[in-house]
Amino acid sequence: MESKLLYTDYSLVVTEDGSHSIRFSAVDEGYHSMHGAVKEAIHVYLQPNFVLQAEHNDELYVLEMGFGTGLNALLTYMYAQVMGCKVHYTTIEAYPVPSDVYTQLNYAASCVNEMKMLFSSVDFHNIDLVFQQLHTSPWGCETIISDHFVLLKHHSTLQAASLPADTYNVVYYDAFAPQFQPELWTAEVFERIYNAMSSNAILTTYCCKGDVKRALKAAGFAIEKLPGPKGKREMLRAVPHKD
Repeated sequence: MESKLLYTDYSLVVTEDGSHSIRFSAVDEGYHSMHGAVKEAIHVYLQPNFVLQAEHNDELYVLEMGFGTGLNALLTYMYAQVMGCKVHYTTIEAYPVPSDVYTQLNYAASCVNEMKMLFSSVDFHNIDLVFQQLHTSPWGCETIISDHFVLLKHHSTLQAASLPADTYNVVYYDAFAPQFQPELWTAEVFERIYNAMSSNAILTTYCCKGDVKRALKAAGFAIEKLPGPKGKREMLRAVPHKD
């Protein structure tokens, strides 16, 4: 992974919904779909996962595998504001996006535009500052971004990160595709995630490959195929079998 996806051979691209993404030309791989980075994130992670949980919980513990560009975290911050939910957001990233790259991303404006279409009555303030705080907050300790959003970033591999048991209600599994990071799509890795999830938790991921479905089932998850975002037929939602 780290030998193939480096920031010496990347390009900043504009996706279909106007939001940026990052692509690596050597392997033709990127962080998001070219059909729309913001729309994809909302479709895969927010609507079928976070929103369902926030409708029934005033406080949520979110785990994100792959902080990446910070897009999922920013959207979760905004949804938490809309839904009146306090979020404890833990994210794991082994290879952080450099500051000279993430400062070029237009996510503040893109996310505000998309959210205003969904929630016309809500005013979003200082989102550009929030996006900067998500990236510049220190690794390894909690940072209070607002009264409804507390961030904890781990600069680590998933295998080395310390995850408390039976904690997370929401899991965004957003690692690079199995052909680039096969070590992150195994039953052993999903068992670690399973053990860290609460009994009522939901995991969603864009990946719907057969090996991934089998690995999730082997780890104890019940899986459900959902319609994918634009350009992708299916995605996965998984829940742990716990008493």
